[in-house]
Parts: sequence; structure tokens; C-alpha cells
Amino acid sequence: MLYYLHGYQSSPLSEKGTLLKETLHVIPITYRDGTPEDLVISECLSRISDVIKKDQQVVLIGSSLGGFLAAATALTHPSVTQLILLNPAIIPPQTDLHTVQGMPYRILEEMMDPRLFEQKIPASITILRGTHDDVVPDDWVVCFAKAQQATIQLYNDDHRFSKNLQKLPVIISELLQK
Repeated sequence: MLYYLHGYQSSPLSEKGTLLKETLHVIPITYRDGTPEDLVISECLSRISDVIKKDQQVVLIGSSLGGFLAAATALTHPSVTQLILLNPAIIPPQTDLHTVQGMPYRILEEMMDPRLFEQKIPASITILRGTHDDVVPDDWVVCFAKAQQATIQLYNDDHRFSKNLQKLPVIISELLQK
């Protein structure tokens, strides 16, 4: 099964979520109720786990915060065989969280998971990276990719993949065939 995990300020009904659902029959997961500021990472992971627990083979597509949630889920779910991460917000352990803008400190603390840099995730991982992303720092992506031996594909795009949004279904379907 193919699932989509949206970003922090987004929703399963976002343009990206809707496009992937319509073109690739991706199932967008609602991992939180309420406002983004009120989310609790452990509750999000629990909801994702509940949705995928009966599937034998899972592919998670995660965007930004959804990329972190996908990677964290894959650590404990061997049924996750592939991760496709769009500008994943995966925070390296040495990061000073006081320098990170745009999210409550409490959530950033909950997102600090050193296991993502110490344990190999038992899934193939491809990162789609916008070279003009002003939300997730390049060094976060490179640090995670090195730790997980992930493949990075670079695109002349922003954090939301605005320029390549309509091409994402084709890009992702090619990755699914590998």
C-alpha cells in the first residue's frame, strides 16, 4: 500500500495530497486533529502505525514533517519497504533547536530522534530535494542521507515543490518501479 504523510502546515487534503491520491491512488493519512501547533509526535506516530499495521508491504511518501514521521515509522515497522521523502525535516542530533524557526520548541524536541542517525532503517530511501528549500537546511538532508545511505535527487525547486508539483506523480511512479 502507498501512503502519504503531509507537512506541518499542510493537510491530507492539500494540493499535493490530492494530486497523489488522484494520480497514484495514494492513501493520505490524517495523523493529527486540530492545529499544527497542538500536535504531539508520539500521537502522530501511533495514528500512522494504526493505519499501516495490517499491511504487508508499505511505501511511505512523506513531505517535510511527514518525511520525519515516515522515517520514524519505518524504524519500527519492517513492513515499510520504501521511503520517498520530499524535503524531509529530520533534525540531526547536534542541532541547536533554539536556532530553528517556524515550529514550537516542544515539537522540535519531540522530533529529535538520534536513532534516525544511528540505526539503519530497513527500507530503501530516496530523498527528493528542492535546491531552493528555505525551510529545511541542506545539512539536515545530507546528514540523514549519509547516515541512512539514502539516494538524493535534486530539483530546481522550493520546499513545497511548487515548480515540479505536477511532475511528482511521474517522478514517484518511476521510483516505485525500482
